[in-house]
Amino acid sequence: MSVNSLIKAALDPVAPVEADTYEDTAATYITFGYVSPPRSGLSDHEIFSISVHLFAPTGEDTIDKRRAIKKALAAAGTTWPAYSNASDKDGQHHVFECQLVREVGAE
Repeated sequence: MSVNSLIKAALDPVAPVEADTYEDTAATYITFGYVSPPRSGLSDHEIFSISVHLFAPTGEDTIDKRRAIKKALAAAGTTWPAYSNASDKDGQHHVFECQLVREVGAE
């Protein structure tokens, strides 16, 4: 399973989710992206640094969704996500960052 498929399957029960850009109409949704820095040595594994973003309207209670995102990512095999709140006057923006180790070519 690709990294995109793995993350999307893990987070889909929480809210609508798309890689990179969400273009549908839901007010609450998730986007994600990842990078894979160059490997050192001859390792047969690759580390993916994943960034997940939960967007929601101001005033919506997102505590359960934030907890579910952390648990879903960890259950999918990532490290326990770091969390930061990037919300502003335009709405809620919650950021989760974690890593995933996969065999080379798993992307």
